[in-house]
Amino acid sequence: MSGALANFTCLDELTQVIYQGISKFVVLSTVSDDKWDIYLGLAKSKGRWWHGFWTEKDVHHNFGPKSSDKILEAFAEKLAELFIQGQICVTDWSPEKGANIKFTLGPTANRPTHVDLVEMSSEDAAAHATTVFVEIALQAQSRKCRLYTSSTEYQLLDSKPRVSHPASATTRLAAGPSKRKERTPEPEPEEETAPKSGVKVVAAANEPAKEKAAQREIESLKSRLKQTTSQAPAPSARTSATPVPAQKPTPSVRPSKGTSLANPNKKARKYQAIEFGSDDE
Repeated sequence: MSGALANFTCLDELTQVIYQGISKFVVLSTVSDDKWDIYLGLAKSKGRWWHGFWTEKDVHHNFGPKSSDKILEAFAEKLAELFIQGQICVTDWSPEKGANIKFTLGPTANRPTHVDLVEMSSEDAAAHATTVFVEIALQAQSRKCRLYTSSTEYQLLDSKPRVSHPASATTRLAAGPSKRKERTPEPEPEEETAPKSGVKVVAAANEPAKEKAAQREIESLKSRLKQTTSQAPAPSARTSATPVPAQKPTPSVRPSKGTSLANPNKKARKYQAIEFGSDDE
């Protein structure tokens, strides 16, 4: 692809749905070597399709013959952004046969971009729809012939090789080649040898010195701990070995004569012997 249309590759393989009033349209955008094509299909109709395109002549007519590639590329990227965001519509829409309608990008912009559309014959419309579905079916072979890919199948697709087909403007509608650059894995750092830098030799030689320094530090901490223990104040001899005064035995008090043994405070009774007179008197 060369010329002015080489800057329009960002508009290739785009599709969008347009809701306008009670009508629903599907629009396809493709870019080939000599044209930028727009296909518009009306849902719930008898297979009605419209087709419009821009050639290199139309590009020069809108931007001038001396427009730089940088300006054209920036313009095409802006159109692709409007397409993806859904800022598109069908201008002068009429369901009548032979109506002059346009596909418009950026309808609210200061300078909208229009592509004139002409209704396709039923044979051409059916042929175009069949071509699109054939390409969709070819791309579905890489996902076990399923029309839609579930989220769980994406992991399987990444680990399995995909079926490749000849690339064309229509085949890229369903899945085009990725333009992203693959990141090459960074090489793992090689292990440096002793003759190369000598870093490992120095490190190995420093290990015994580090162990000795750590051992000396441990011994220093032990000696400090011993000094701290020996300098701690010893408990006072008076407080630690104060004898408990022994209790003196209470002398036993012998009861005085004449006191009662049952009650020492009570005096004993005195008894006087009774003398009886002699029968002789």
